Amino acid sequence: MSDKLRQFVFWTSRILASLLAALILLIFIGEAAAGGLGPLRVLTLREQLMMAAFFTAFLGLILGWLREKLGGWLVVGGMAAFYILDLAFSGSFPRGVTFLLIVFPGLLYLFSGYSNPDNEMSR
Repeated sequence: MSDKLRQFVFWTSRILASLLAALILLIFIGEAAAGGLGPLRVLTLREQLMMAAFFTAFLGLILGWLREKLGGWLVVGGMAAFYILDLAFSGSFPRGVTFLLIVFPGLLYLFSGYSNPDNEMSR
């Protein structure tokens, strides 16, 4: 892969991951400010499992900055678990592209990490 493409994927993954992580934090903080943290204490099993899967993906967005492969697998695995859980509980996948957008930086992290195996930061 050319150095220009490698740099493009490297920075695109990080910029998208940062924007999505910031958006997720903003939504979480806004919801907490509006309703407090009380609702988090009474989550159903479905909500707990889906929140854990989503948090795994969120963590991957952040960790991918330092460890591309780990971050990428956490994002992709967390969102796959989120979709599988939603299918199991509701009988359908989430509609729209919003959740699919979260997978994209994870895929870019993986592409960048595996295309440059000499990079110590990509492990």
